[in-house]
Amino acid sequence: MGMFTEQLQLIEALNPVYNALTSVFDLPDVPDQPDGPLAGVAFSVKANIDVAGAATTHGMKALAGNMKTADAPIVARLRAAGATPIAHANMPTLNARGMHTYSELAGHTINPWDATKSPGGSSGGDAVAVATGMVRFGIGNDGGGSLRLPAFLNGICALKPSYGRYAQGAIYGQLDPSFPTQVMTVEGPFARTTADLRLIHGLLCGADPADPRAVPVAADGPPAPKIAGFIPGDPTVEEAAKRLMDAGYEVEPVEAPRVDEASELSMRMVATPIALGYEQFAAFAGEDVAQYARHLLEVRPGLDLAAFIEVTSTRLAVQREWAQLLDRYPVVIGPVSTIPSFEPDQDRRSAADLEAYFEAMKLCEATSFAGLPAVAVPTGLRDGLPTGVQVISRMYREDLALDAAAVLETPLRPAVSAG
Repeated sequence: MGMFTEQLQLIEALNPVYNALTSVFDLPDVPDQPDGPLAGVAFSVKANIDVAGAATTHGMKALAGNMKTADAPIVARLRAAGATPIAHANMPTLNARGMHTYSELAGHTINPWDATKSPGGSSGGDAVAVATGMVRFGIGNDGGGSLRLPAFLNGICALKPSYGRYAQGAIYGQLDPSFPTQVMTVEGPFARTTADLRLIHGLLCGADPADPRAVPVAADGPPAPKIAGFIPGDPTVEEAAKRLMDAGYEVEPVEAPRVDEASELSMRMVATPIALGYEQFAAFAGEDVAQYARHLLEVRPGLDLAAFIEVTSTRLAVQREWAQLLDRYPVVIGPVSTIPSFEPDQDRRSAADLEAYFEAMKLCEATSFAGLPAVAVPTGLRDGLPTGVQVISRMYREDLALDAAAVLETPLRPAVSAG
């Protein structure tokens, strides 16, 4: 435990201010001389991902005793590489209210750039822990922007991998979750640099019998032409396109395939299991989450059986159109969110506010629907808040997105204060 003394002192000083980490683990079994590419590195883990010897709370008071005896596959891989999970990080109760990070168990996580703004969600605790230096990297999950939004709002990097890229364990507490969660929600890393994302990505790739979706595909593929598309209309995206052009990329404006349709259908898929079991869900989750669910079902109603089956066909068509676009443009640059910041309780106000959030985040939702990889990367500051874009790439070619993100990357660090 001695090797983490400085890290633990930093957490002790900063976490009372930013409320990013919900529980710091006992570290009695860390070897004095660990080996591996991540030897001596501490990382945080979202509170819905299992860590042996810790409770997976999902942000709920009722699950404070939900102790686990084994690591999730992603944690096991990182531990095998020498890294040490040091804490669970805050998340919205039951991973609902993805715009902001507030749990009934731990309260609000604070944005280190502006305490009046949300740090984003749903993996906001890990993002703030990384942004403030409490940990070198964090592990969260993303089914419609839950890695990319907090990375964007906190000025750090995140990698949302392809569907089936990393082996995953139980998601939302279910070893075998419903179809929407199976195909859209993926686990991935936050880091302050794209170099760290690349290192972690290489360690997480590979087949694993714990998850039959995990593909036996190398972390890096063959070289691809330096050709990029960009989605016009967002000044930050257009600035990023110019920077890629200056770096030798051929850059052209593109139209992303069926974004409005795909983003709506992705959230209606998510809403369907909630709609089918709303009464039980609301009774278990509590009123705060139930209110969110009511807003969700108002703006993204669940699907009946015929419509759900049709959506599974539509999803394949959307994937095909993205594959055709990315065959011409190996990477595509677009916004993470078209709204630069959110207030902490904005998503609770009304269904209309939730609709505005979905509209701002529709590229994230559409790419999750299609299972595509994307890297969120900071590009600078505007009015004291981080700016950034996401770089989307072909299935299982996260390396191409990381290449372009490394060109765009502008490292940022908020001025932090101790408690």
